[in-house]
Amino acid sequence: MKHSLSKRLFGITLSLIIGLMLLTYFAESTLFERFYSYKKTNSLINEVGKFRDLYSLHIDNDIDLYQVLQKFENDNNAQIVITSLNRHIIYQSRKIQGDSDSFNFCSELINNDDLITDVINNSKIEYTTFTNESSGLKKIGVVSPMSINHKNDSLIFCVSSVQPIEEASQVIDEFLIYLFLGLIIISIILASFYSNLISKPLVSLTHVANKMSNMDFSVVCATDREDEIGILARSLNFLSNNLHNALLDLQQKNKKLKDDIEKERQLETMRKDFTANVSHELKTPIGIIEGYAEGLRDGIVSGEDAKMYLETIIDEAQKMSVLVTNMLELSKLESGSIKPNFEGFNINRLINKILKKHTPDFEEHKFNVNFSSTNPYSYVYADPFQMEQVFTNLITNAIKYTPPGNNINIDITEGLEKFKITVQNMGVTIPEGEISKLFDKFYRLDKSRERTQRNSTGIGLSIVKNILLLHNSEFNLQNINGGVEFYFYLEKIVALEDKEDE
Repeated sequence: MKHSLSKRLFGITLSLIIGLMLLTYFAESTLFERFYSYKKTNSLINEVGKFRDLYSLHIDNDIDLYQVLQKFENDNNAQIVITSLNRHIIYQSRKIQGDSDSFNFCSELINNDDLITDVINNSKIEYTTFTNESSGLKKIGVVSPMSINHKNDSLIFCVSSVQPIEEASQVIDEFLIYLFLGLIIISIILASFYSNLISKPLVSLTHVANKMSNMDFSVVCATDREDEIGILARSLNFLSNNLHNALLDLQQKNKKLKDDIEKERQLETMRKDFTANVSHELKTPIGIIEGYAEGLRDGIVSGEDAKMYLETIIDEAQKMSVLVTNMLELSKLESGSIKPNFEGFNINRLINKILKKHTPDFEEHKFNVNFSSTNPYSYVYADPFQMEQVFTNLITNAIKYTPPGNNINIDITEGLEKFKITVQNMGVTIPEGEISKLFDKFYRLDKSRERTQRNSTGIGLSIVKNILLLHNSEFNLQNINGGVEFYFYLEKIVALEDKEDE
């Protein structure tokens, strides 16, 4: 990035360090000598004042005084002499005794009449700076009154050279250049480290934030810092987790909403199909009843033909009654208003009862009906009335769709916890793509809906399915070798041996 935070931090940090170094160099070049002169002058004035206060009217030994003067010069890097008021030397250190007639080191100070007059008249210490003509050096001069025999009867002249500090300042300037070059290199390294220390976590945070903006919440900020960046990282992780959970919840609700919409569409389709199916199923018998009733009314038949007309009307009315009853039963089952009344009973007896009821149909179509059970007393835990509906519908379907002369097999197999009940009708199979649809209401294999001798309404298997679902039973319809098989499971109960006759 052209203006990345790392580059900005690096530039700002390096600029600040270089600026501080330049400011230091400028201050040393322009102010250090002045500051040194100021401090040197104040130091000389203070030392001269101390010397005057200490030895005024207290000079007992000239030799000791000479030693004190020499020590003063050594300690303060200065030269000092004591003169009379007419500027004749009274005392001086042994280092400058060879030049007793002239003060080459401070001739400009000695000849400064205005300064000396001010010192004598005001009895105070004065100072000035000057350039010595003989040596060409810049010097600081301090003049103070001194009392030897009488008050303020002599003068103290103290001179210190400023030239050494100028030389030292030049050396320091050159040294600072090399020092600053080294510091700049170190500053570049430190600025780079500092900028990376700050920017790398922010780059990581930016990466996570970009992922979040793209709805990717799998990346987290890995940081153990305890500063503001660490707090921001943990807050971002917390936000990412909350957004992830909220998104998952929203997706689940959206999926549920789609499922609900799809179910609503399916229900609407089922309602339309149901209306069309019911209209079709009722239209034909109503038309037959109407036609035969009009024939009787108009007297177009008589005798045995009139009796046949009446029997047809009764038969169609019964079929309509069965259809309406089945529709009401299926509606109750689907709405959940009917609950199974569970109890223990012998399913073998129930099956024998239903088979006996349909014996005339078996004989009419010459079916070979085979019923077998691994246990003569197969006690199950279910609703007897609903199980009777299940077997009645399964047997009725077998009668309708089994070709004459074929077998209908009913088998009960005992398991550890359940009985498996199987109903097979041989001699016919169902196209594989149609099997799952047979449990839908009003679905029949005869797509033309022509009324045949089978008189199927397409509701029987839907009733069977809903009853078995209420019993939490596993069931299925499948093709077998040479026929069709429907099986389901019922919960087995342990009971005493049935003593009643079957």
